[in-house]
Amino acid sequence: MSEARTPIPVNIVTGFLGVGKTTALMNLLANKPTNEYWAIVVNEFGEVGIDGASLSVAGEGLQVAEVPGGCICCTTSPQLRVTLTKLARGIRPDRLLIEPSGLGHPAGIVDLLRDPMLASAFELRAIVTLLDPRHLNDSRYTTHETWRDQLQLADVLILNKCDLADAEQIAIAEKMAAAQFPPKLAVAHARQGVFAPEMLDLELHPERWPDVPESIAQTHSHRLMPRRKVSVATEPTEPTAWPVRKQQSSMGSHSCGWIFPPQVLFASAKVAALFDELSPQGEQGALESGLNAEAGLSLRGLSRAKGVFQTERDWYRFDWVEGMVGAAPSAYRRDSRFEVIVQASAAPDWAPLEARLLACLMTPL
Repeated sequence: MSEARTPIPVNIVTGFLGVGKTTALMNLLANKPTNEYWAIVVNEFGEVGIDGASLSVAGEGLQVAEVPGGCICCTTSPQLRVTLTKLARGIRPDRLLIEPSGLGHPAGIVDLLRDPMLASAFELRAIVTLLDPRHLNDSRYTTHETWRDQLQLADVLILNKCDLADAEQIAIAEKMAAAQFPPKLAVAHARQGVFAPEMLDLELHPERWPDVPESIAQTHSHRLMPRRKVSVATEPTEPTAWPVRKQQSSMGSHSCGWIFPPQVLFASAKVAALFDELSPQGEQGALESGLNAEAGLSLRGLSRAKGVFQTERDWYRFDWVEGMVGAAPSAYRRDSRFEVIVQASAAPDWAPLEARLLACLMTPL
């Protein structure tokens, strides 16, 4: 897999059982460029493949590989590695779509695609998760770890089956999507799995490009990544260097966030220590103001701190709220990022906090 060839763009299309993944893939295949050859890897939890048989008749210029029995995210991951290796060494497709089982944790697929043995052959692009707005009223879904992981992992969130959901259910889903951290690249409504195929190529790090809107997109108006054999008409000369630093001030609140590329590693113990130091052990007044003079961070009025980090152990989300620190494994995989919000008359000097954050890195940028 050491050949100097253009990496194959890969999209993961995920979602819980019955949400309409296969129908969405059928629609994507029906609208793919006629001059392109695509491949699909389908994983079904059962031993008898049904989805693969359905997709295989979608049209010409298509290769379907099935990985039945179990989940390619875990129990059959060696088989997925073999399948991907064969694709890379055979007739290379212009795009690869991966449909994991609705019961699978797709984060494992992302980790596999970023393995040094495969990363040179495959280029991971937007991860699409389909969500049925009606499921937000059902604890069988909202309390299911896999359902939550699929939602968290999504770069693009498709609210599917909107023709079957009522206005209140759709509004609840939109509100939930807008509150996600990190934010989604795009949120769109769909019926019968139909969504704009351009979403497969959304720029994964729009913060690095000055011509990309920073808010959650309800349409596919973001800058697109260049596709194979297709050039983008307007390209900024250079992206912002890592880490990306974003600041904002409004009505007495000030925020600063840092975004790091997905391949860097943070020392989990140092990140945990950083969050602990946001809550000083000194006088109560200092605790209430969010001031950690001992650490030299001077974050007066600290009201919120949160982040997702790839560490040497796994991906973790850290939270600081009212002096309490929490940490939990995270399915998010697009990048590592950290954000703080303070309430004060003037924005603090962010340099000490940035220096402390950079000191948590285990690998160079």
